[in-house]
Amino acid sequence: MGAPRRLDGIGLAVAIAVVYYLVARLSLSGLFFFQSEGVTVFWAAAGVSSGLMIGFGSRARWPVIAGVFVGAFLIPLVVLERGVWLSTIFATCDVAEPIIIAGLIARYFGDDFALDELRKVFGFLGAAIAGTIPSSLGGAVASRLFLGPKTEILTTWLHWWTGVAVGVVTVAPVIVGFSATLREPPPRSEWIEGSAGLLTLAAMTGVVLSLPQQLWETVAPGALLFPMLLWLAARCRPVFAAAGVLMVSLTIAWTTIFDVGHFANPGLTVDYRIVQAQAVILAAAIGAQVLAGLFAERRASEARLARANALLVRERDNRLLNAQAVTVAIAHEIRQPLTAIVTNADTALQWLRRTPPDHDEAREALTCIKEDGHRASDVFEGIRALFGRSGIELSPIDLNRIVLSVTDSLQEELHRHGVVTRYELTTELSTVIGHGIQLREVVFNLVNNAVEAMASTTSRNRVLQLRTEVCGHDEIAVSVQDSGPGIDPRQLEKVFNAFVSTKTHGTGLGLAICRMIVEGHGGRLTASSDGKSGALFQFVLPIGSTDRAAGRPA
Repeated sequence: MGAPRRLDGIGLAVAIAVVYYLVARLSLSGLFFFQSEGVTVFWAAAGVSSGLMIGFGSRARWPVIAGVFVGAFLIPLVVLERGVWLSTIFATCDVAEPIIIAGLIARYFGDDFALDELRKVFGFLGAAIAGTIPSSLGGAVASRLFLGPKTEILTTWLHWWTGVAVGVVTVAPVIVGFSATLREPPPRSEWIEGSAGLLTLAAMTGVVLSLPQQLWETVAPGALLFPMLLWLAARCRPVFAAAGVLMVSLTIAWTTIFDVGHFANPGLTVDYRIVQAQAVILAAAIGAQVLAGLFAERRASEARLARANALLVRERDNRLLNAQAVTVAIAHEIRQPLTAIVTNADTALQWLRRTPPDHDEAREALTCIKEDGHRASDVFEGIRALFGRSGIELSPIDLNRIVLSVTDSLQEELHRHGVVTRYELTTELSTVIGHGIQLREVVFNLVNNAVEAMASTTSRNRVLQLRTEVCGHDEIAVSVQDSGPGIDPRQLEKVFNAFVSTKTHGTGLGLAICRMIVEGHGGRLTASSDGKSGALFQFVLPIGSTDRAAGRPA
């Protein structure tokens, strides 16, 4: 792995060296360079090196350093025919610029930098000033030492610094924005609108350059560009505003060099025209980037606000759904014991109306009423534990005993519907750790659903099969199988969804609550059916302790 990465780094460094050399050579050509004065309008290569170092961060630090050094060394050596030592010093100064600028940005803003906030824009401008001043001063001092007294340090430093600073401010944001766009691509509509804005800005730049050359109009043409720059900054990512600034800067620089248009005033000195062009470029660059940062920050705030509102709406809906679920769950679970209480009360009254009254039967019915009352209380406790947030008490549970207790409580219901119960209960079954009331409600719901499903059949025997078994070495399965009409296989998974019911008067919460309870105990509840010969519901629970609190939704 080390060798391929090393080769990739070398290849990247070579590519950066070539790009830097070509851009620097272009900056020294007639497009940007006043040959007679030895002054560049702006040094685009500095923007390339700083943009690469900022945009791609520590991942490309050493390839950028190596590539920039090689490219910056060759430019004075080959093109300007300077000595090796002076070329080395110039290359060192050129490498120092992106190191200082990117280092300051990484120190205060971290990696993955983007000009999407106002503070980041000002931070970038401050880093650009801090990184270009010492490097340009070092180059000016070296020029004085190696080229003689004819090279004034202050003048050389000022020309060097303004050219480098303009290059960093105009070129680096495009590369930084491009790297940010690679991390988070904009939608297609933004690409289209941004491209349209750039084309319109190009047309506006042409109009500005065709204006008369009166001195008082030096600032006015640049101001005319701001509506289009404002459009790009307000509607698109910062990379589009940066691209617009670069396009304007290139056009102004070229027309200044070639004496074309507004900035080609023959009545002005070359130094004045250079300062004039640089002033317009810097005004457009700083203004557009500040606006782009402001609007990007506003868009980010709006996006955060929208997400927060969506979360609030979701939380509100969840609370309403939870309240509705609790209400329906109480109605669903309490109906059975209340029905049993009413039935047993009617039975007790019938036994007491006899002559003579049958006190033994009435006593048995009243005992059943008492048991059903306790069961109703247990139902409330189970629902409170299920939907509550406080801890609940767990204990060892014998699933065989729960199955038998449920069928005992439903004996009259089973007898009334002519259901034959068959047991296949594994003896000496291990216990599970959980909430007994909740697990009893699971079995009760599954058995009661099976009885109700078989109540609609007339042409077959009504058989209820209850089975417990050990699965593997650490799980126990409880199965409830009926001989009813079955469930459409396409609807099997939906039967566990909340508020989905196959019954005419069903609440659609019974099986949803059962699955919630089973999953809260670290288990799983499944259903299977061929849609013709009954349905099988099975839940599996881990033996012994579980890592999840029983009765809490998974």
